[in-house]
This record gives sequence, C-alpha cells and structure tokens, in this order.
Amino acid sequence: MHPLVQKSAHLNLISQVSRFFLWGLLSLFVQVGHAQWKQSHAFEKEWMVYQPTVKGFLPYIASKHFGYKSKSLAVNPADYPNGYLRINPEADYQLFIQGEFQLFLSKGQLIRLSLDSLQQKYTDESQLVMTIYSSDLKGLPSEFSVERKVLENADSMADFLTIKRRNSFIFYQFFGFSFLVLLLFIGILFAVFPRYFHTYYRFSDWIHWEVKEDAVLKSPFAFPNLWVIFTLSLITACLSFFNRLMQQSNDALFESWENVQTIGASLGFLGIKTLIAFILFISRYFVFKLFANLFRLSQVPKAHYFKSLQTNFQFFTGLFLCVGLYSLYQGPLVSINLTHISYVITGYFILRSFYLFQVFRKSFQLNQLSLLAYLILMEGQVLVFGLRELIFPEYM
Repeated sequence: MHPLVQKSAHLNLISQVSRFFLWGLLSLFVQVGHAQWKQSHAFEKEWMVYQPTVKGFLPYIASKHFGYKSKSLAVNPADYPNGYLRINPEADYQLFIQGEFQLFLSKGQLIRLSLDSLQQKYTDESQLVMTIYSSDLKGLPSEFSVERKVLENADSMADFLTIKRRNSFIFYQFFGFSFLVLLLFIGILFAVFPRYFHTYYRFSDWIHWEVKEDAVLKSPFAFPNLWVIFTLSLITACLSFFNRLMQQSNDALFESWENVQTIGASLGFLGIKTLIAFILFISRYFVFKLFANLFRLSQVPKAHYFKSLQTNFQFFTGLFLCVGLYSLYQGPLVSINLTHISYVITGYFILRSFYLFQVFRKSFQLNQLSLLAYLILMEGQVLVFGLRELIFPEYM
C-alpha cells in the first residue's frame, strides 16, 4: 500500500458496540457537522510535455502533442494546504513523481494523494513534476484536480438557515402582493363589469363548442376588454417572476432572491413583463385579422381573439392559483421544478387548438382545410414563441 494514498478502513463495529451507541454517535456527528470533498483547483490548462531537444517542458498543445505517451503537471503543494490530488483515471496509467515511479493507476479507481504528505517527503523541492505515462495515451489524461475536505458545522448550518428564514419573508411577500393585486383587479371586473366577468369565466363554453353572440365580440378594445387583457398580462408577469426565482437550485434560488428583494427591482421586472405581455395580447388581434383575410376567413378574427383571451384568462388564473397555493403549502425551502408546469402550458395550447377548430367549424360555414391551415399557423406560432416563452425563456 502506498503511504500517500488515503484509504478507508473496514471494521466490524457492530460486533463491538451496541446499536444504541452507534445511533447516538451518528446523531452527534450530524449535529456537529460532516465533512465533504470540494474541488478547489482543476488542471485542464496546465499540462506539459517533455521535449528532449530543449531538455525541458513545454505547454501542451493538442495539435502537436496529442499522441505523446506521457503528460506532466508541475504542482506546488504549498499552494494547496490540506489539499489532496484527486485522480480518477479513465484508463490504466503509471504515475511518476520527480521522475520516480510511484504507483499504478487502474481505470476507474479513485485515488487521493495528500499534498501535505508529498511536501514532507520532498522537502527540498518547491515544485513537484507529476508525470502520467501510458502506451495508449491520447490527448490529456483525466480526471486530475485538487480537493479539500470542508467541514459543515452547526454554526454554518445556523447561518444558512438564518439566510433562508430572512429570504422566506420575500417569498411570502411576493405571493401576498400577487394574490391581493389580482383579487383587486378581478374583483373590480366582477363589480363594475359583471357581464364581462361572467362571459370570460363561462367555463361551459369548453363543452358547448359554440361562439355566442355577445357584445364582447363587437368591440375588441373596449375598456372592459382592455381591463381583462391587462389583468391577464399581470398574471403572466407574476408567473414569470416566480419562475425567475425557482429556475435555479435551492442555494442559487435564495441568492437570486437577494438580488431582487428590493421593491424597485421587483416592481421593475413585473412592470416590464406586464408591458410585453400586454403588447403581445393586443397585437394578436391584428395578426389574426391579417392571416384570416389571407385565408378568406373574415368571420374568424374577432371570435378567435375573444376565444383566445377567454381561454387564456381561465387557464392562467387557475394555473397561478394552483402554483401559488402549492408553493405556499410546500414552503420557501422547497424548490419547485417548473419544467412540468411548462409542459402543462404546452399541452394546454395543443388542446386549445383542437377546441378552436371544433368551435369555428360548428359556428361558421368555412372551408375546413383553410381553417385548419389558419389554426396550425396561428396556434403553432404561439407554441414556437408566445406566452410559454415569456414565462419560461430558459426552455427555448
């Protein structure tokens, strides 16, 4: 056994101590802390090759030295106190240190060499040249890096939980603000424009498959319709803001909250997303009208615009309510995977395409091939770039 290689001892402790003692020791270990290996340096750009013509080492260049059978590293152990050279070879190698054979590295066998022990052994050397040799070596050997054991103790865990608790206040602030504002906007729609409220929340339209003659269709940009469009834009902005917080891992999540916890930054993000969504919803009417005329479907644009707003208003209101309640139930320490919600939104747009085809086919006397081509173009454009990408830009 090589004296510099760290290995684990296997002892039959169960035969020597009671289970109670083992569980007590384990509990104490968890409370005090546990050590983890953490990479502190990698050597991807520090490899060298020996050139007999110059009797020295030159930096490795892939185009010139790819087939060399030996590659070397110059390591100063003093630069990495308490560090270990981590070697996880992808093939069988021979390791030389200062030109002397040290050990044989077997493929897939993880090895850690103590750099402090190497420094004690080679006290007269400021740098150690470590050379990897293999008759089949092509390119650079892997994996070589420096690691340290980091102790995660009770104090660091307490600091971590303190940060979590502080940022959980932002989590509840966001949902409290969002629910209050959306309730205000929807409440005003219900109180001031009850006919529009009942029309947009008429869920029975999903079953009846018809376009009812309604005053809502006559003026797409009447003030109540603009109120609905703005509310829908705000809902999508809130979903986008929540996705911004949840799209990373748990640690990065709370760091991102630190970056957006100011009221100005948060309101600025929501304002920009709301404005983009509002412009997107408004422009859809003109897009529908343009392509409907191209396909000679003059009856479709207003009905399509209303149905798209109605279905979006119903779906995204319900989606944000479900996501918000589920997130509050799980709490701020649980990072929610929003990839599945992205799939749900995609599925909704596909289902809506079939729904719109059936509604327009039954409500109007139209050429079905033209209608199908029109809907494939319009609804397909939403799948390629639309609300889903506004909310989840990282899934593009």
